[in-house]
Amino acid sequence: MSTTPNSTQFDDLQTDRDIAARLASPTDDNARTVYDTLLRAWGLPEVPIEQGRTGVPISHIQDKLLASHKRAEDDPDAETRAEQQYGTRSPFAAAAAAGDGYDDVDSSDRISAIDDMVERAAIDKSVVGAATPIEVDPRLVDVQRSAAPILGIITTQAQAGFTAQYNVIDSRNDPIGMVSEAEAAGDISSLSEGDFGLTTESKDMKIYLDQARISDYSQRAEDTLGYMDLSETTLGQRAIAHALFKAKQIFYGDPSVAAGDKSIEDGDAYEGIAKIASDAGNTVDKSTKSSGFLEDLLDEVTGLVTDTGAMWDSTRVVCSPQFYNKVYDEVTPVVRLDGYDADVEYGPNGLAIGFEQGSVQISPCDNIRSYSGLTGVGANSSTGDVFVFDERALQFRQLAPFSTVPLGRTGLADKVAMFEYGTLIDKSQGNHTLWLQNYSL
Repeated sequence: MSTTPNSTQFDDLQTDRDIAARLASPTDDNARTVYDTLLRAWGLPEVPIEQGRTGVPISHIQDKLLASHKRAEDDPDAETRAEQQYGTRSPFAAAAAAGDGYDDVDSSDRISAIDDMVERAAIDKSVVGAATPIEVDPRLVDVQRSAAPILGIITTQAQAGFTAQYNVIDSRNDPIGMVSEAEAAGDISSLSEGDFGLTTESKDMKIYLDQARISDYSQRAEDTLGYMDLSETTLGQRAIAHALFKAKQIFYGDPSVAAGDKSIEDGDAYEGIAKIASDAGNTVDKSTKSSGFLEDLLDEVTGLVTDTGAMWDSTRVVCSPQFYNKVYDEVTPVVRLDGYDADVEYGPNGLAIGFEQGSVQISPCDNIRSYSGLTGVGANSSTGDVFVFDERALQFRQLAPFSTVPLGRTGLADKVAMFEYGTLIDKSQGNHTLWLQNYSL
């Protein structure tokens, strides 16, 4: 990970902490300020994305920080990436607990993790007070992915802009073909050039909002962020609520309902995988299919790869745990015991569809289920649903990762707003996406 820039590079951080106001006014300058405050000022690295734009690879950072955090749990003497850079293993959770006006608290109320970050010059106090991208904190990543595995499957990319822009290859010229020696040696300028059609599509990003009070007890208990289960704190519980809501929307979000209730069917929601597939005409009724699931999936994936630009090694199948178990039941299980006193681990682990050109991973996600109260595409939601998509095409784009901003001190608690600004995109326009509806389980 890159070295954290000095906060004096970001003039707006010195005078403006009102991220909400910036988000409410969709200008390029405000988008850049939000992006700088939440991502660049925290030292998160940028990489090139389409058409000369740069962005922060959130998924990659999450994977790296979580992996190093897990290694540290197995080996207490091992330093994690977060600890090396910020001086604490969970810097973003610590900063979220610090709250606004942290500079003004007395020594008995200070959080050592924050002081360590400042002393190491890893981060500036004004950055901590402005906003905190808790989505990349390794302990919160672990909490969220446990609640919603799909968040660890779909690539998340941050970019500076209120609109997610992406490229779509919609045509490709045929090659010149076979020629004689004389034709190859002659003037070929009149022959067709190898080219492809590249269009730019865009989707407006949407705002997720929540708020919470983080009590003094939780803040001080998380002083070193090493001896309390984060899921038992307000911060952890709101992170879980965000993960569950986001996963539900990723699968069944449908703004065309315009429910006006701030749900995944509100007009301000974004389209989920089911809606994307439905709009592209790529839904298949499987309600009469009660056996031969694995063979049927192989046929569907083969058809998708054969008929579109999807590839075997970038295609993913996501299903409910109930469907996952049914597929496992179709495979003859082998149970091995290392000794008479060994535990017996029975159940599926690592199912995939194998093919000569690559393997297609089958991944269970608890958030594929029957949801009551939905009237759009989610009215047909079921544990029998299976989604097939191209991992290169399906992405979650963000201006602001799931983050906190301080709202001020209220009694013995710091009140914080929790928000995310982003949307789900499909570069294939739904052509590499399938919604296999309601297998009979």
